[in-house]
Amino acid sequence: MAKTAAATVLDIAELSFSDLALLQSPETPADDSRRRHVLDTVATELGRGGSGLLAIAEVPRVGALRRRLLPLSRRLALMDYPTRSQILKNHGLASDVPLKKPDRSVSSFAKLLRHSGKLSLLELVNNTDSINDGFVCLEKIYDSDGSDESNCDDDMVNLGELVNELGLYMMELGILIARACDIVIGGGQLEQSITDFGTAKARLIHYHSELDNIIIREKENNTKKRLLKKVAVKPYQLGSQRRSRSLCSCCIKSEDMTPVVAIKDNSSRDTSVQGQAAEISRLNLWQEWHYDFGILTVLTAPLFLSASEGEKCLINQEYHHSNGHTHLQLCNGRKIFSVRCSPESFIVQVGEAADILSSGKLNSTLHSVSRPLSFTDISRETFVVFLQPSWDKTLSCSGYCLDTEEQSSHNIETSIISNGAAGSCDEDVRMQEILEKIPPLSSRLREGMTFAEFSRQTTKQYYGGGGIQQNN
Repeated sequence: MAKTAAATVLDIAELSFSDLALLQSPETPADDSRRRHVLDTVATELGRGGSGLLAIAEVPRVGALRRRLLPLSRRLALMDYPTRSQILKNHGLASDVPLKKPDRSVSSFAKLLRHSGKLSLLELVNNTDSINDGFVCLEKIYDSDGSDESNCDDDMVNLGELVNELGLYMMELGILIARACDIVIGGGQLEQSITDFGTAKARLIHYHSELDNIIIREKENNTKKRLLKKVAVKPYQLGSQRRSRSLCSCCIKSEDMTPVVAIKDNSSRDTSVQGQAAEISRLNLWQEWHYDFGILTVLTAPLFLSASEGEKCLINQEYHHSNGHTHLQLCNGRKIFSVRCSPESFIVQVGEAADILSSGKLNSTLHSVSRPLSFTDISRETFVVFLQPSWDKTLSCSGYCLDTEEQSSHNIETSIISNGAAGSCDEDVRMQEILEKIPPLSSRLREGMTFAEFSRQTTKQYYGGGGIQQNN
């Protein structure tokens, strides 16, 4: 079986936050061109036949929060267990992955968010002076030159506040997209379902590099000092990446809490184009193929960190792929796409509950996260907010086709058999391999089932005893 495969590059369709906010204004005429553009984009990208993904750009305030929060995930992941446990407890966070497992591929730090119903970001857009003053001020304070080092030094101390503030803003992005979806599909269920529950789960996620796992194992064996001398880190090749000044130099610390981030410039330009082929890992995944089972998932664009060997400590650097890929993979129809988005944007992704509540008018996204092919010292940091209905929300199958996945799987199997010759239908074989890892929706959803029951059944069939996938 081939370890790599070709994927089509997909640049996510992007809306500016100001256009999204314009949609919410009662003063905006129904035939306004910007309003039509937003609704058409939502219908095309999130509707049946679309990618199920949408990017929101130019969101006030949140870019600075993202740059402060994401580097903390690696620091937490590499801490010793007692220290990390105390920090998480102090800030009201927990983990839903086994953090004592040294060879884990993911470390996740979760917190429940409760939204008041007040749309703060929308109020900012409605007050231009507030937008300008607030956004510029934050950019000056938390920009990448590290001029206000004291604020960055406090980032771990303010971990819970950062998670809460950024998470609530991202909840608002999801609520606004849900409102736009309701306008497009009718019925008004999505926004109401999210706001009635008023709670969302936020996860700060560190996807481990191979070097991270070596560090964790060495720490367990009390050989941290020898690690810095003996671990061989693959050197970087000029032209294979570009460095950015967007990471504050005091956000990542060594063991003695001193700054160890090196920032380099590289003028290499992104030459990838929409629709071209990209080589992806087929077997070595950070996260297996799955559907999110909530209504909407809101994600930051990922931050990639690389580690290289210094004289006395590991030096962390922000890393940008020259082709701009996020390592998020999307399976849509019978094609695999490698997703790209701008670094400061936020991704909104349709979940199965939205697919069901809309009677199939919205398209939930089958996705995975792949590891870099060439480098073993690249980690991936992201922050995710999962929006869902109330646990007692009843899900109806009326008007919704449960047989889509099974029919797709059957068609692929038939294609494989009819084509006969080995190697003549690689894409069909690859799709069959993916679908075998996904528990069919018809086995997880029954008429009249509550969302809590659907959630339990989905989790059980993916990750439980005898489940299809392993929980990292």
